[in-house]
Amino acid sequence: MRTSGLLAVTGLLAVLLPAAHAQFVVPSGQDSRQRPPAAQHCVTCHGERGQGNPAFQAPRIAGQPEYYLAKQLGDFAAGRRRHPAMEAFARLLAPEDRVTFAAYYARLEAPPPRRAGLNDGPERGRVLATRGDDARGVQACANCHGPGGIGQPPASPYLAGLDFAYLTMALQSWKDGTRTNDAGAQMATAVGPLTGEDIAALALYYAALPPPRPWPLDIVQPVIQGTSPGGTTTARAAGSGPEAAAGVGQRAPMRGATEGRGAGGASGNAAAARADEPGRRVLQNAPVPEGDSARGRAILATGAHGCIACHTIPGIRAARGVVGPPLAGLASRSLIAGSLPNNRPTLVAFLEDPPALVPRTGMPDVGLTREEAIHVAAYLGTLGRTGAR
Repeated sequence: MRTSGLLAVTGLLAVLLPAAHAQFVVPSGQDSRQRPPAAQHCVTCHGERGQGNPAFQAPRIAGQPEYYLAKQLGDFAAGRRRHPAMEAFARLLAPEDRVTFAAYYARLEAPPPRRAGLNDGPERGRVLATRGDDARGVQACANCHGPGGIGQPPASPYLAGLDFAYLTMALQSWKDGTRTNDAGAQMATAVGPLTGEDIAALALYYAALPPPRPWPLDIVQPVIQGTSPGGTTTARAAGSGPEAAAGVGQRAPMRGATEGRGAGGASGNAAAARADEPGRRVLQNAPVPEGDSARGRAILATGAHGCIACHTIPGIRAARGVVGPPLAGLASRSLIAGSLPNNRPTLVAFLEDPPALVPRTGMPDVGLTREEAIHVAAYLGTLGRTGAR
């Protein structure tokens, strides 16, 4: 953001935010399509429809994943992501209010940005975005941000149609370490090898693409994670009430081999979905046996399932793939595939049949049996920030 613009916005917020906080009360059962009263102050930077404002380097936020938006507001409030105006605004919002803001903007559709003066950019940008650079260890951006930069909810935002200057600034901040609020430091790993020319090429490539429409609610359903009295991990639809402070996540609908009878059922599936009430679904994780991490490592090392061709995996010499994300630090990440709560039962279910849990994932069903998945999950569970224990 330009210094003069930042100072102007910060000064404006200093006057407006106390009044915004005083008037912002979330009505019980408020429709997430209705603009929260205090969101009128977001218009100054992010536009009437969340379309963004290049003059302030304020990004387009309309249609971004609800979980992603709520997380960014939480990170601004906690100082994990830095920006004077956004930190001040986020700190005046209660956690449940931040969830309401996120729900509203995630469902908002804004007109596409003007593309005057933009072309498709240098071929280098397209190659880095879609294929990466194996020789330099650069992963394809599409692995996490989807084809055409459309994003992969809940945690990976769309990049298509964002402002060139904002994209350049964001990529550079990940590279120089001034932004670090992602799970598992994946962005630092991905952006680290990029040169200034690479960053400019990527920013121009994505800025020239049309932004996607908001994701349908039946594909990505907001949920809140908690623990039942019996110790079973559950997740249910998020709202704007006080319980939202417990944490917000999103998931894709379950189908195929992962469907089960839900709460109280005797299904042997690691993860089961059931209808709880109209428009609300519950994700429950059934216990799975302890695996043998040594056997899991041996299964991966054989290369029979293709894991080492796509991923870099600590402790396995031949695993130097860059198609999928590196698995170092997997045990410390909060999400699996950017969509699912990172716990052992869910990881086992995902390894058994990734597309059934995350339909838009780039990871195919690699043919792991349930027993193999349990052992592989045990090994992956040893991969903390420093690699295998």
